[in-house]
Amino acid sequence: MNMIKIAVADDQTMFRSGLVKMLNEIENVEVLIEAADGKDLISKMKNTKVDIVFLDYRMPEMNGITAAKIISEKYPNVRILMLSMYDEEEFVISAIENGANGYLTKNDDPDEIAKAIQSVMNTKYYINDRTSKLLISNLVMQGKVTPKFSFESEEIKFSPPEIMVMRLIAKEYNTKEIAEIMAKAERTIDGYRSDIMEKTGAKNSVGIVMYAVKYGIIVV
Repeated sequence: MNMIKIAVADDQTMFRSGLVKMLNEIENVEVLIEAADGKDLISKMKNTKVDIVFLDYRMPEMNGITAAKIISEKYPNVRILMLSMYDEEEFVISAIENGANGYLTKNDDPDEIAKAIQSVMNTKYYINDRTSKLLISNLVMQGKVTPKFSFESEEIKFSPPEIMVMRLIAKEYNTKEIAEIMAKAERTIDGYRSDIMEKTGAKNSVGIVMYAVKYGIIVV
């Protein structure tokens, strides 16, 4: 597997150093650029090619939103993961609308960050299950999010129960609630979810919703 090359921009030196150390400990990941703000980052990207950029939402000189907009225009193949202390919908919307491919909070653990890296490389986007699925559905419908999946085809066949599970996930129901609605065991619902993810290449429930909206399985 090729090394995934990373850039990190954050004005908080201690946080940036800790993030860089943690990223370098992930298999097949290497941090090539460290920057204190968006302006510094974009300058360093002229001479160093990277696959993913971690951007702090708020920085002096040039904040993450401005930097994301510039990077997404100049380097369309570079994935952008926005970092923030907040996970309210308005922050997520602003990040996505300005070119970010994913959104993480600074409290997320290493496993979540590793998952985000793989997701943006494989599907182009990463937004975790904390984020409103309805919000993501609307962004896909508006064309502001254009996810790519490992297996993409309008000919992939889903069983009626799988389609119902996808639609209920999109409506924010959890596994227990879906099991009650469908009068099935929770482990059966988990099985449907796993089969859907295997068929589509989606990494989580948000990915399932993105796929379903993209191919007209659900309409919002």
